[in-house]
Amino acid sequence: MKKPDLGPELERMTTYCTYCPKMCRFSCPTAAAEARETATPWAMMRLLELSRDGSVELDESVAEAFYHCTGCRRCQAFCRHDNDVPRALWKARSWAVENGFMPQAFEPMARNFKSHGTPFEEPQPEIDTSAFDAEGSIAFWPDCSTVQHRPETIGRIGRLLARITGEKIRLIQMDDVGSTPCCGFPLTAAGIKDGGGCREDLWPSLKGVSFVWTDCPALAAWNHSGSSWPLAPRPDDPTMGHIFTLLSERLSELPPPQNLLDLGDTLLHESCFVARQIDALDDVQKILATISRTPPEKMAYEGKESPCCGGRVHYRMLEPEGSEKAAATVLEALDRNEGQERMVTTSVMCHHALEEAGPDSLVTSLLELLCEAYDC
Repeated sequence: MKKPDLGPELERMTTYCTYCPKMCRFSCPTAAAEARETATPWAMMRLLELSRDGSVELDESVAEAFYHCTGCRRCQAFCRHDNDVPRALWKARSWAVENGFMPQAFEPMARNFKSHGTPFEEPQPEIDTSAFDAEGSIAFWPDCSTVQHRPETIGRIGRLLARITGEKIRLIQMDDVGSTPCCGFPLTAAGIKDGGGCREDLWPSLKGVSFVWTDCPALAAWNHSGSSWPLAPRPDDPTMGHIFTLLSERLSELPPPQNLLDLGDTLLHESCFVARQIDALDDVQKILATISRTPPEKMAYEGKESPCCGGRVHYRMLEPEGSEKAAATVLEALDRNEGQERMVTTSVMCHHALEEAGPDSLVTSLLELLCEAYDC
């Protein structure tokens, strides 16, 4: 069996993790939710090291162990060696799939992508496209979680982008399925395709587009040099970035929002991909300072140390109970913070995961607050 090509940097990381006494165990959302050693960063990296050098034979159970990482990078925030565990484990999953070991839990997702370009089984809801123009050179590519669970916000975001940029905004859609596609990140998280393959096979034509803005932290991470999975840009690629970056730069150029928000009763959950994969914490703070009269309170662990809700699609499919428990653990922060009655999160995916773990009145998203503040 061919060994995975990790390269010297990832080989160093697996070695360091192998001989570490589990110093980051407490930080891992899956280890806490599942309460078993196999789901710790140490165990997953140790198995990769052992299977790579032939001490342990790669089989279904070993391959399955590689999937208990959400990619949140929280362990890295506490690692003295700055080990990027998600980057190593995504490589391990690709290696496992190449050798025929993909967990059955991901087979429906692979079929859904082939059928209609998203990880979800249900047909996509109707989207209000009146705010968009197919001739626009600036495009909005919504998170597939937004399309599936918050479709009503897409038109509002389109109007906000048009107001901020003064340009026509195009909605990214895929002609052969007649809807907005997922960027393909859930496939790569399952080891089914690498990032370049998803880009070639699933990404729609972006001809005539100079900028693509997205609310999807995973898509933004592919285009962020400091993430676990940066893609090398192609000569004809438009500039891509997270919508928070654009908003933090442009909101100060607009008149004050129509509705300044009082968020003193709100607790801020800084989503892990926004905080650690695309490093957008400063952008979030600038946005909150612009739209709120009273900013939200921060969690005990904040910023680079913020907890993960376990909502990443591949993990929800593999361990639905663990995913829900991780989200419930994040929501428990409301009980520990007197005066905070709801939670605002910086990712729609996290919004959905947290909402399923508790009453929906407890959770909102920063994008929805933006649309409320600017009366979109």
